[in-house]
Amino acid sequence: MKKILVAYISYLAVLFGYFYFLYPLVSFGDSRYGALAHAFFFAMWPLQLLLLYVLWQKTALIQHLEAMPSAAKKLALYTLLLVSLNYLVHFPFRFIWYWIGVHEGIRTQSVSSWLIDGWLSSLLLGIALFVMLAVTRFILKRIPRWWGLIVWVLAVPVVLFITFIQPVWIDPLFDDFQPLEQGELRTELENLTAAAGMEDVTLLMVNKSEKVTTYNAYVNGIFDHMRIVLWDTMIQGMNTDEILYIMAHEMAHYLFHHMYWGVGLYLLLSLAVLLGLQRWTKNWRQPHSLVAMTKLLTIVIAILLLVSPIELWVSRQMENQADDYAITHTENLEPALTSYIQLAEQSKADIKPAPWIVFFRSSHPSLADRIERVQKEIEARETNAAPDS
Repeated sequence: MKKILVAYISYLAVLFGYFYFLYPLVSFGDSRYGALAHAFFFAMWPLQLLLLYVLWQKTALIQHLEAMPSAAKKLALYTLLLVSLNYLVHFPFRFIWYWIGVHEGIRTQSVSSWLIDGWLSSLLLGIALFVMLAVTRFILKRIPRWWGLIVWVLAVPVVLFITFIQPVWIDPLFDDFQPLEQGELRTELENLTAAAGMEDVTLLMVNKSEKVTTYNAYVNGIFDHMRIVLWDTMIQGMNTDEILYIMAHEMAHYLFHHMYWGVGLYLLLSLAVLLGLQRWTKNWRQPHSLVAMTKLLTIVIAILLLVSPIELWVSRQMENQADDYAITHTENLEPALTSYIQLAEQSKADIKPAPWIVFFRSSHPSLADRIERVQKEIEARETNAAPDS
């Protein structure tokens, strides 16, 4: 335990020293905010794995819980232990990052609201984790030979259900959603979606100005609940043409069924992981015990960290495809250029991360690459439109 703590503290010292003083940040901001974003990401990156590994090695507490006669009670306390420790080890980093965001003018959320959001997230995590552990332990105890396949079969409808209900029931717990109000912007957006055959998509605005000053829009939901959501900060800060370009990008996610591809690939990855773990645990003694479950969770987190770059690469390909659609279907690209510049200015982000950072944490192409891409397209169109000399 002591060696792990010393190693982690040394890792933090090197990490923050490098990103604050040495990392070649490219940003439209006048601070090291973009570099510190990388530092905090990598600082928290191994925490779950380290926490589970320590619990796995220090089994006295878990064995004490295992000795309790009530199966439901010991599993509930075990879940509470995991969620509480996860919250506590991340809290210092998240709070400092929250404070930096307020200082930089990125965050407007009050401390109490920020704390409530964190507690609510932990509560939802605890409920989901308890159900997952209860089902997995039951199957491991009854059918250990095929537990991975059975858990996956049961998980498929659950994943689809959660993907379906998240935008309808879960997201509104954190933010205020409402239909995009009538006016010029909504009319233009409806014309844009109708031209693409998307009459059934729901256009929403989410009140983010109470929490942040940055801009964003996204698409989520499946089946009849597909929706495109615009942050009110973006509506207030961008003009209609700039928003229309961003919307064309979000529409592409809908038209290319990226949500379905994402869910499908996640389910395939889950199947591969569970089948591998099923084979791995074949010779374990009492694989349903809390000690074994801790070891299993540790392995799962390690695998997820290893495959995360692959997931990010897939996400970047989808984002590139959406950018292609938006560029192709936008006649005047000057607003596209200014929209990206505004995103960079508002977020104070690192607009050109180092390749190794892109590999480990970027779900989108860099803003510098997207700006350059639009500039090249503008130049190409001007060249093609120029009369022959």
